[in-house]
Amino acid sequence: MEPSQPDAILSAEEVAELVGGRLLGEAPGPIRGVQELTQAGPDQASFFMADPGIRSGAAHQRLADAFARSRAGLILVAEAEPVPGRALVVVPRPDLAAARLSQHFHPGPPRYRPGVDPAAWVDPQAEIDPKASIGPGCVVRAGAKIASGSVLSANVSVGEDCRIGEDSYFHPGVRLYAGTRIGRQCEIHANCVIGSDGFGYIWDGSRHQKMPQIGWVEIGDQVEIGALTAIDRGTFGATVIGSGTVIDNQVQIGHNCRIGRAVVICGQVGLAGSTVLEDGVVLGARAGTGGHLTVGRGAQLAGGAGALSDVPSGARWAGFPAWPLSLEMRARAWLRRMVKKKETDRRGRSQAEP
Repeated sequence: MEPSQPDAILSAEEVAELVGGRLLGEAPGPIRGVQELTQAGPDQASFFMADPGIRSGAAHQRLADAFARSRAGLILVAEAEPVPGRALVVVPRPDLAAARLSQHFHPGPPRYRPGVDPAAWVDPQAEIDPKASIGPGCVVRAGAKIASGSVLSANVSVGEDCRIGEDSYFHPGVRLYAGTRIGRQCEIHANCVIGSDGFGYIWDGSRHQKMPQIGWVEIGDQVEIGALTAIDRGTFGATVIGSGTVIDNQVQIGHNCRIGRAVVICGQVGLAGSTVLEDGVVLGARAGTGGHLTVGRGAQLAGGAGALSDVPSGARWAGFPAWPLSLEMRARAWLRRMVKKKETDRRGRSQAEP
């Protein structure tokens, strides 16, 4: 089960065509990859992201110096005149063009040859498409169905009656509990746990009685989930992750959460049960939500924010408890002024004492 990658070398003209840009100058040779501006060599492309609002000062000078010193064979830029001895590709969004170009050179994790590794165990009642790849140490339980092109790399556990769509990739150590449903073209990174019991207990006066968690997890298409993330199954129905959502490392998603399409969840976010994130929501690192609330479409929570009530669509909130970012910034500025004033007054009194 050896990985294979296609030959991806491009000429400068082919790069310009691929990213929809305009080529200025002539590259010294073929382009074999993408690298940051200060590290790129003659056979690599890079990109230059100068802020249009910055035309002077130290920040602009650092960018200009990096551009001048770069050994990159080709640079993606937003606007430019021809530069002698420098090959440029003019595009509207250099960062986006660089991402698309890098995807060409690195189309994804290794795609192994189809088949079941001798060191894997597959229940006779599981259904494995002939074009799927089941790596060493993997376990696939009864009733599971794995579609064409999907890869279980190594030591992946797939529980009873799970469903995995076409061309999804599972890095080592992923655990799918029974009934989990994964869509097409998803990528699940190492040691994720999907479908474990939600945190549901009822106090009877003397001990915590567990509420059986009999739901499941349902993940849409083209979802990427970072390493060590845990997604709990629903108590009775589904915990849902919408298509196109991206989830960073070490995220906790509680039972019955419903996450919309194209949501961004950064590292160490925690969502209490039955949280609803509508389409396009962005949660900064270590943000969190209380249970049974809704973060509206396109809203953003700053890093470390804690939402304890509904967040309106399009809002930008911060702080704990979270409230509008503008109020949080004003409150912090006021607090700093008060602290500075108190410190100044204290020093004045100290100097005035005999």
